[in-house]
Amino acid sequence: MNLTEILEQHNALLDLGREHLEKLSSSFREAFDKSAFENAKQNWIGFYHAIDWKTDRWISAVLVFHLVSLMCVVKWRHWEQFQVRMFVILGACSFGAERMNGFLSKRWEMFSTQNYFDERGAFVSVIWNAPLMVNLVIILVNFLRLTVKEMVKMKKAQMKRRFRESQKESGVGAKKKKTKRETKKKQ
Repeated sequence: MNLTEILEQHNALLDLGREHLEKLSSSFREAFDKSAFENAKQNWIGFYHAIDWKTDRWISAVLVFHLVSLMCVVKWRHWEQFQVRMFVILGACSFGAERMNGFLSKRWEMFSTQNYFDERGAFVSVIWNAPLMVNLVIILVNFLRLTVKEMVKMKKAQMKRRFRESQKESGVGAKKKKTKRETKKKQ
C-alpha cells in the first residue's frame, strides 16, 4: 500500500462517518421537534384521562405517598441518617416494583375498577418507579453535596494544622506574650 491509497481509504472513511453523522443528526432533529413534544403532551393527557380518579382512590394515595416522601427528603436533607434510611427504603420499593406488578395484576379486582398492571409494567413504571427514581436521584445529589462539604471542611482543617505546624517550626508567631507587669512598666 502506498501513501495515496491510504489517503483515499482515510477520505472514504471520513465521508462514511460524515454521512452517518448527518443521518443521526437528522433523526435527532425529527425526534425532538415540536411535534414530538406535542405528541408526548397528548400521551400524558390521554394517560391522565384514562384513569378513573374518583373510584380508583388508591392511585391518588400512591401519588400522595410520593409527594410526602419528596417533602421528607427535602425537609431532612441535612440529616444523613434519615437520608440513608430513605434511600434504602425507596430503593427497596423500586427493586420490588416488578414483583409488585405481577402480584397486583392477579388481584386488581379487589381494589381497582380496571387492570392497570400489564405484563410490561408501564403503569407501575410511571406511577410507582419514576417518582421513586426522582427521590433517589435527589438523595444521591444530596449525598454528593454533603460529601463535598465534608471534604472542604477536612481540607480547611488540614491546611490550618499545617500552617500552625509551619509557624511553630519557623519560629514566626512564637512571640512571648507580655504580662501585665511588662505592659505597666513600659507606660
